[in-house]
Amino acid sequence: MRRYFGFWVMAIVVSAFLASGPAGFAKEEGSFVPKPIGGEVKYRIDKANVDQYKDKLTEGLIKVIKEWGYAINVYETVHDYKFPEEYLDATEKYKGTARVNSKGGIENYTAGLPFPEPKTGIEVMYNYEYKYSGDDFKYSYEGQIISSTGRERKMSGSYTRLGYQGRAILDPKPAIPNPNKVELKEISAFTYPEDVAGLALLTVRYQDPSKGDDGWMYIPTIRRTRRISVAQRGDSSVGSDFTWDDYRGFSGKVSDSNWKIIGKKELLMPYHAPTTNPRSKGKIFNSDDCRFELRPVWVVEGTSKDKDYVYSKRRVYLDADSWAILSTENWDRRGTLWKTQEIAFSVDTERHNMFVSNQIMYDLIGKTTTQVVNFKQHLNLGLKESFFTESSLRTSGR
Repeated sequence: MRRYFGFWVMAIVVSAFLASGPAGFAKEEGSFVPKPIGGEVKYRIDKANVDQYKDKLTEGLIKVIKEWGYAINVYETVHDYKFPEEYLDATEKYKGTARVNSKGGIENYTAGLPFPEPKTGIEVMYNYEYKYSGDDFKYSYEGQIISSTGRERKMSGSYTRLGYQGRAILDPKPAIPNPNKVELKEISAFTYPEDVAGLALLTVRYQDPSKGDDGWMYIPTIRRTRRISVAQRGDSSVGSDFTWDDYRGFSGKVSDSNWKIIGKKELLMPYHAPTTNPRSKGKIFNSDDCRFELRPVWVVEGTSKDKDYVYSKRRVYLDADSWAILSTENWDRRGTLWKTQEIAFSVDTERHNMFVSNQIMYDLIGKTTTQVVNFKQHLNLGLKESFFTESSLRTSGR
């Protein structure tokens, strides 16, 4: 019998947390360790002077500075991210061929950046979806949820993903033979808290915008794998301030929303994070462990086609150099700004990777945060399709 995603997660996991590390594929190389790029603080913004810089700040960040006592250190902007040559060559080779169909799906996309000169919001979002992130990747992390009263709950985990289209480095390229027209497969597997160790979720996403994701979950308490519905991706992700669609900035299906471009602006964004493990200062990060720069960003708003979706709209801020999402804002159904997120990247120039160093989601209404740190990320592992199967879920979270 088909089960609901939110029901299984909340009933089995209760208030547990994020995802953890699968095994059983090619040997990993060492994860990138960000190195501070140095430089002097140009100026510092806190609640005393924030109004002077409001035209360079997101609405959410202004609230966190004014109401939470946060401060940001602003440094010189450094442009050091470059796509790998293989990705750039594919972008040039297939330029002008991709298009968005009437259902919001992408067609005729082969490899590289789909829309080098985007004219619509959905084209911007497909650039995000197919930006260079390696042909496959795995990352693991730790974190904590901090309640409005300051109570802390620990978590840890990882996320593993295999892309089928737009492959630039690994064979087969530019795409895996794909009769079922899969877009991607991903596994999240829980290892902490102990009472949910081994819980693992497999999601299969299809290129067809009218076809929903498929999902299977291994539940260690009953030692069974169950088919589940992943339609409720707006649910809280196992007790955190993230929904399942909030990961990586946005992990939902692009075609499930209507998107519009707000503009291309220069705004202060987290960038060149000096550490993967910033010190916590209550519900916020210690500002001396964070770095902000004035970045050119694409600003795009999305509204779900599902009238019952948890957010009335979301706003995303995408780095114009790499197309990574640096910050997000989400409004509740009443139209009140509810959450804002910072994703602090470091640039791995050797692997052409935007490395997630740390991230934080602020619940501006509930006054809680979820902080995610100690990322370890690996690209181009040579993941096999055979890993992303129901049978592998039983051992994925060990």
